[in-house]
Amino acid sequence: MFEITIDLDKCQGDEECVNACPAEVYDFEDGKPVATRAEDCLGCETCVEVCPTGAITVEEV
Repeated sequence: MFEITIDLDKCQGDEECVNACPAEVYDFEDGKPVATRAEDCLGCETCVEVCPTGAITVEEV
């Protein structure tokens, strides 16, 4: 299981994480990503890699 943390102060709302996630973990709400299906996270960290501001962290719990 993985814990996804999004620093909304750093997030620019470009939807890169939403579009890149192979497990479709994210939805886009009010201009920001929300990990609505975090339980489906594969831990691949694709979202971390594509985020230009480093607003996302993924940690195994």
